[in-house]
Amino acid sequence: MLPELNRSDRVPRILGIFAHPDDEVFCGGGLFAWARERGAAVRIVSLTRGEAGQIRDATVARRDTLGEVRTRELVRAAAALGVFDAVAYDRGDGTLSSQPDTDLVAIAQGEIEAFEPDAIISFGPDGGYGHPDHIRISEVATQAGRMAEVPVYHAAFPRQAQQLTNLLSEWLVGLDQRFRGTPKFANALMLFADGSSMLGMASDHMETVFYPPGVFIVEQGEPSHKLYLVLSGRASVLRDGDDGALDHIATIEAGAFFGESGVANHTTRNAHVVAQTGVTCFVLAPAEPSLSAGRGTTSETDALKDQDPVEDGRAEHRLDVSKFAQAKLAALACHASQYALSVDLFPEHVVEALFGTEHFNRAR
Repeated sequence: MLPELNRSDRVPRILGIFAHPDDEVFCGGGLFAWARERGAAVRIVSLTRGEAGQIRDATVARRDTLGEVRTRELVRAAAALGVFDAVAYDRGDGTLSSQPDTDLVAIAQGEIEAFEPDAIISFGPDGGYGHPDHIRISEVATQAGRMAEVPVYHAAFPRQAQQLTNLLSEWLVGLDQRFRGTPKFANALMLFADGSSMLGMASDHMETVFYPPGVFIVEQGEPSHKLYLVLSGRASVLRDGDDGALDHIATIEAGAFFGESGVANHTTRNAHVVAQTGVTCFVLAPAEPSLSAGRGTTSETDALKDQDPVEDGRAEHRLDVSKFAQAKLAALACHASQYALSVDLFPEHVVEALFGTEHFNRAR
């Protein structure tokens, strides 16, 4: 754990300095919940109200109300982590990189002087995935921490080897009944998968693909790499009969997954799936498909650029926050304008696999 939190002379104090509401969940949600359970004081600061963000639920906010809404979401999300001290400044979402250092550093210095933290948590120099506001807030927090002689820890996002494709497939094959998701579930899954991949929590390739009527989406006997979620349309599940005819097994519609059995059991496809109408699928795979990939039983496992995934990068501090993974998901769900998801989106073991570890590097 971070050395500065192992002190006996007073209650440890952690200050999180971020660019937007919701950054706190990804950068240190588990750490904050862990610290609060042990009696530490935590304050979360966002330098913007997030007014330039997406609006993923039109019932939650409009463009003119988004900043106010996201500020409230920050307070609720912090509370879900056990933190009841959170504030958002109004420094202009999307503009931090063009603002003078002196102005932004002065805000961070004021927070440090008022809160007297033992450690500061913020983004690393890469901003997690290159976001200009994240990069600037890392610079600001690091500079202010150095001036105050307070250790700064950068949230790190080393790419993990685990894949949502496999986690979901293993979950689906273990259900007593076939899963049928709602449109809300499909939207939440796509947002969640995109965020997981972007921040390195999983290493999947994902795409949304349209299949015209009559097209084979998968073929019986071919290698099983991909997991499909039907977003719209209707498809037939067919199996080769002994007489050479195709036997109709089932019809699948929007909200249904297919392909999970082959992925989870490492077997070839046990049936064809053919589009009856135009079918749109959200497709998860271990890696990006090769442009020259073949089809059928003769295609090999290199139909995908399918090398074994490996973790990319290391961090100095690795914190097991699996106990607080559900709290992190609950906090993320509080940011309803950005993440249209619910706390029961996935089973606990999937949430723990994705949210159960946080990484930090001490700023030099």
